Amino acid sequence: MRVLFLHDAFPAQFGHVALELTRRHGWECHFLVEAVSNCPTPSPEMLQKLDVRKYPLSAEYRKRPPTPWPQIYGRFLELCEAVHDSIKARPELKPDLVVAHGGRGAPTALIRDVVDCPIVNYCEYYFAFSHRDISYRVDLPPAEPAPHFPRCINAPVLVSLADCDSGYSATHWQRGTFPERFRHKIEVHFDGIDDRLYSPGPAPREVLGRSIPAGTKVVTFVSRGLESIRGFDVFMAVARRIARERPDVLFVVVGNEETYYGWDKLHTGQPSFKKWVVEQGKYDLSRFLFLGHVEPSRLAEVFRLTDLHLYLTAPFVLSWSLLNAMASGAVVLASDVPPVLEVIEPGVNGLVEPLFDVDRLAETAIRVLDDPAEFAPLGRAARGTIEDRYSIEVAIPALKDYFERVASAGTVGRADRPGGGTP
Repeated sequence: MRVLFLHDAFPAQFGHVALELTRRHGWECHFLVEAVSNCPTPSPEMLQKLDVRKYPLSAEYRKRPPTPWPQIYGRFLELCEAVHDSIKARPELKPDLVVAHGGRGAPTALIRDVVDCPIVNYCEYYFAFSHRDISYRVDLPPAEPAPHFPRCINAPVLVSLADCDSGYSATHWQRGTFPERFRHKIEVHFDGIDDRLYSPGPAPREVLGRSIPAGTKVVTFVSRGLESIRGFDVFMAVARRIARERPDVLFVVVGNEETYYGWDKLHTGQPSFKKWVVEQGKYDLSRFLFLGHVEPSRLAEVFRLTDLHLYLTAPFVLSWSLLNAMASGAVVLASDVPPVLEVIEPGVNGLVEPLFDVDRLAETAIRVLDDPAEFAPLGRAARGTIEDRYSIEVAIPALKDYFERVASAGTVGRADRPGGGTP
């Protein structure tokens, strides 16, 4: 099987999937991407075994500032043209299947005349008009540039979803964010957690050269960006209250000082939401270790160290970090929002409290730190949840079967077939 993966970054959601399909089944996996990223960092084996090439975008295009929201559709069409030209220039490629990330519109709208195979759309998320994702934090000053932003960012998503032969989402909640009339095209297939890397076990009692004494408790917070949609400010408020009652706690924070989603810079008037949050409250920063971005192997050590992991997201795409923490056997305290509750059964494999209730979050956290033995079964059950439902060993066979099924069914979404084509 020869698969062409399209994404704006590598490895992202597809890198480890393609590597496993290559390792286990001898599939030939090719990538067209905008950039090679460090979230997560690609392994040497990925770069060796997978054919990764960049879209032929001009230097002028790559130097542009972030695209203003009214121009998102124009940028999408430019990417579609670049993908078309890239594939046309490689007539020998002849994929059996195209798998494209549709987060901002899978750039597949122009390729039907240069590929003769089905197209699968990874349906990550459909932005809401209110009460979800970037509009959920009503406790922060309103700063959304325009109420039409969700429609603009969703427009390319709808085009690629209408044109694809099939789609899949990582969770049932993510599938449910899409308009109901499209859900019949979308299946649910998780992409797999490496529960060999993220696993319980001993870890060095040292972070960034700082030795952690045996009696010190470690509370962790991990997010790609330290931003409001992932509750960084709520975490800091909870941490401050924990610190008042527990002088033996060290808070370890992993994540970049970037806002990847939402309007934090407009809320705060500062380039760093982290800086703004820290300046709002009186924090003893000697109690915190801010690690920035770390390699997966180092992140796995952080999760093995933790006595409690806090995951305080708004309703949005579920973070890998939550599942990595669970795979590591960590006790997790999370916000009680629907995407979290699809994975965490409160009191069975984790704990939840209301996102904005700092007092309840802090009280529950302190109970866990006061009596680790009582809550240790939650961590063991969390590990079992990952092994049974979300591990690579479970996810990759299901994805393989799904890809093969779509590839063998043919191109039902072609414009020259009944009911198919791009609107």
